[in-house]
Amino acid sequence: MVTSEELTKDVVTLMKPATTILFPTDYSGTNETALQQAIELARSSSARLLVLHVVPPDFPYVGVEPPVADQTKSFEGFRLSSVVESAGGTNGVQCEHRVMMGDPITEILDVAKREAASLIVMSTTGRTGLRRLLMGSVAEAVLRKAPCPVLTLSPGSEAPASAPAAVVTARPSAAAEQAPPKETPQARELPADAAYASNPAFSLVARAVSARATDIHVDPLDSDYQVRWRIDGCLRNVCRLDQSVGRALVTQFKVIGNLDIADPFHGQEGRLHLPSALAAYEARVTAMPVAGGEAVSIRLLDRDRLVRPLEELGLSPASLVLVRRMLQLGAGLIIATGPSGSGKTTTAYSMLHAIDDGSRNIVSIEDPVEYRIPGFRQINVDPRHDVSMTSGLRSLLRLDPDVVLLGEVRDPEAAEIAMRAASSGKYVFTTFHTRDAASMVTAFRDLRIDNRSLAGNLTGIVSQRLVRRVCRECCRQEAPTESELRWFADNGVPPPATVSRAVGCAHCQQTGYLDRVGVFEVVLPTDALVDKIVQGTPENELRAAIRAAGTPSLLADVLTKVRDGVTTLEEVGRMTWLEPS
Repeated sequence: MVTSEELTKDVVTLMKPATTILFPTDYSGTNETALQQAIELARSSSARLLVLHVVPPDFPYVGVEPPVADQTKSFEGFRLSSVVESAGGTNGVQCEHRVMMGDPITEILDVAKREAASLIVMSTTGRTGLRRLLMGSVAEAVLRKAPCPVLTLSPGSEAPASAPAAVVTARPSAAAEQAPPKETPQARELPADAAYASNPAFSLVARAVSARATDIHVDPLDSDYQVRWRIDGCLRNVCRLDQSVGRALVTQFKVIGNLDIADPFHGQEGRLHLPSALAAYEARVTAMPVAGGEAVSIRLLDRDRLVRPLEELGLSPASLVLVRRMLQLGAGLIIATGPSGSGKTTTAYSMLHAIDDGSRNIVSIEDPVEYRIPGFRQINVDPRHDVSMTSGLRSLLRLDPDVVLLGEVRDPEAAEIAMRAASSGKYVFTTFHTRDAASMVTAFRDLRIDNRSLAGNLTGIVSQRLVRRVCRECCRQEAPTESELRWFADNGVPPPATVSRAVGCAHCQQTGYLDRVGVFEVVLPTDALVDKIVQGTPENELRAAIRAAGTPSLLADVLTKVRDGVTTLEEVGRMTWLEPS
């Protein structure tokens, strides 16, 4: 943790001859640390401190009166007065305060240019709750577009002896301004949409999309609501909401998802109808009664990334050959298996896309339909109208399909119908929740599927997980330890001279990782494996037979990706799916 004095010294050295330090604020307590730092920087560099508050004309002040746009008001007229006093006041610092109406991003950037600001200091968050989310988006936009260095500070502890993590960006050179932006999955620019200002639920979705989140969680706690995002498979805390604001947000999600707002006692699922700026995304919403209230989860699906070429999934060259071979057989059961959130549906869609040449009638039944694909007949499970996975599968077989996608096998009857479809010469793709390929056989046995039927219809198994890619901008290379070298040797992977270690930078939001990649175990049944399935061989012996046939385990595949610098050993250790002994 850098000290406040060290941070002040480092930032002052980056500033041009002192003129003005601009401090945008919204008067909330989250700005206290940033204000203290701004005052100290202004005092240390003999700069003028310009405190700016921009009030959007349609800003949704909830339970808070907007400040009066009166430039003559002093600090003592606002809630920051105590913070100024705790920072030693503004003695020795020329200070000016402005309140203006307009778009915060535009006005902050314009004022910075007009006043020839040397530095912008601002908090990464703004007000509490939804207003905090909005201020966060302002900070990110200013950080990207400012004409001078920007110091962004997250809310830290009350003790001023230490400063929180900061991000400082230097003024871009002329060459950098002319160069096209580097394309990374770090953040996504979204066009302005009036719906964001009038609906905080849309604003939250837009912020989550911009941050590359795949899921949004709004959960009731004892005294408030917690908002979290899942980015690259990991949940991150975003903010806390007052009970009244949290309940209103849950209601808004239910309204735009066409859920029954009068029924908080049953789980409900739907699809959000997003504004035009988010038309490239699908959003599934689930509302569920939990202890303390009603929780909402939103799954965000990027259409451009849902159906991807097989080459982009992370399959090794040998595994890719096996997948293409099983797609050439023309019939039978192909199963993508793994836990929830492991990318099974994406893999199933990618395999269907690979065989879709227009000559096959492809029909699916899903719960729910993840993404509408032109040319596919997709049936959505609808319990309210007696359309279950089993009854829907029985009906879709009357549509003369060549290829059937069964979203998930959940019960013995659905498994039996899938087997009958596969044995009739149709291609059947489905997903299943098991830890690896061998345990998939056990799971089908538990559904009372006959060993001979399973062995005769099984065309291929794709077991998978997702791991985070190490950020190439900040990772460092280190020699593996002795215990790590043994890990490679025990799994038949040649050990590397160095392995990547995650560090963290602004490019990856200080996580050390950026995006995810698949880890695979691909099994194309051999005659020996088919015989063992027919004989009812136990799972551990099936797993040994798969290894004897030369199929790498999930652990061996991820260690290969560590060797190639794609991910880290720390990421492998974070997972809990290591192959049973």
